[in-house]
Amino acid sequence: MTHRQVSLVLATSLGLALAASVSAQERTPPAPHCMDAVGVQEVEQASPRSIALRAASGRAYRIDFNEDCPGVRGATSLKLEAPAGWACGRPSERVVVDGRRCAVTAVTPLQDRDYASVARDSDRLRTATLPAVTIRERREIRRSFGGSPSYCFATRNVRAWSSDPQGMLVETNPRRNGGHRYYRVELGSHCRQLDRAPQLSFRSGMQNGLICGNPGDRIMTAEFENGDLRNDALAPLPQYTRGSCAIQAVYPASSQASN
Repeated sequence: MTHRQVSLVLATSLGLALAASVSAQERTPPAPHCMDAVGVQEVEQASPRSIALRAASGRAYRIDFNEDCPGVRGATSLKLEAPAGWACGRPSERVVVDGRRCAVTAVTPLQDRDYASVARDSDRLRTATLPAVTIRERREIRRSFGGSPSYCFATRNVRAWSSDPQGMLVETNPRRNGGHRYYRVELGSHCRQLDRAPQLSFRSGMQNGLICGNPGDRIMTAEFENGDLRNDALAPLPQYTRGSCAIQAVYPASSQASN
């Protein structure tokens, strides 16, 4: 997956900048909810009334506007005007989209789960509006959904997993998943098979090797049948009972004990 790299390039190419020149060292926010606008990493938009951002610290925020401010993802020039580089929802703050000034009414910290949901919806909207590609046979093909490390992990990069009351925690290769080592996986219902499954795999509903909480994303389990004598040297090969559990949401977790 290369979406995170694309997002970083996107933020740079859009000219995401500050109205004031400030130092990124030893900065203290004027209020606990304020976002440090220096070095914003990602910008997502799933609604014209708000955007979601990932700050340089890794924390996620939502910025609300007083009226519709569409086109952030497709803008060629994007600027955040915030006094001293802190976005807090003050009357003087603006997001400038290709010269259009959108007044900021609120800045709110987001949980990783909520940011992942916005990023997923943002990508789906962008994919739905991409122009079709015409190939030699004159057939038109819509560009496919690619996913993002903000709400997806690649099945080939899974290193380990563990289950808990919240669902599952998956360890991946951070170099291959946008720097994220752990992902929280929420299930549609309690998956009792996880506690005793000797084998487990992931099935992508989009059939692209990405697990994002899309329809059809599932955990595939296999457990030994009752009465199997797999420790008996004379016993036949183990017999498995296969099952599956629906995946509802996926988002990065900062550590093994996160979220």
